[in-house]
Amino acid sequence: MIYVFDASFIGASIIPDEKNPKVDKTRADIGESEEIFVPQLFWYEIANIFNNLIRHERFTGDEVMQFFPRLVAIRLKTDFETGVAYSQKLLSLCSDYHLSSYDASYLELADRKKAALCTLDKDLRTAAKKCGVAVL
Repeated sequence: MIYVFDASFIGASIIPDEKNPKVDKTRADIGESEEIFVPQLFWYEIANIFNNLIRHERFTGDEVMQFFPRLVAIRLKTDFETGVAYSQKLLSLCSDYHLSSYDASYLELADRKKAALCTLDKDLRTAAKKCGVAVL
């Protein structure tokens, strides 16, 4: 099976005070041979999340740096879809499901890869279900 993880799901997987038993179970159920994708946008989002953890003094910079090995262990594959047609597809998803373009990038990727979408975002979960994308 193929999976798409969003930043909310990853955050709940690797940030200690955001740990979520459902996320941990889902991750434990994913086999070593299964693929996990993220859009390019993910890397900007996760850097911003980590930056905010430091700025809001939830964790020190040294503590946040310890999250990176956990991130590497997840075996994420980055999808590099870009261009005008891609942007048009995102805009269409935004319009159809009332999403931000950021959330639409995860939905588009899951739909294109025929993947299960792993997210904690309520609006994105609802949109995925309406779009016929499996949600975990």
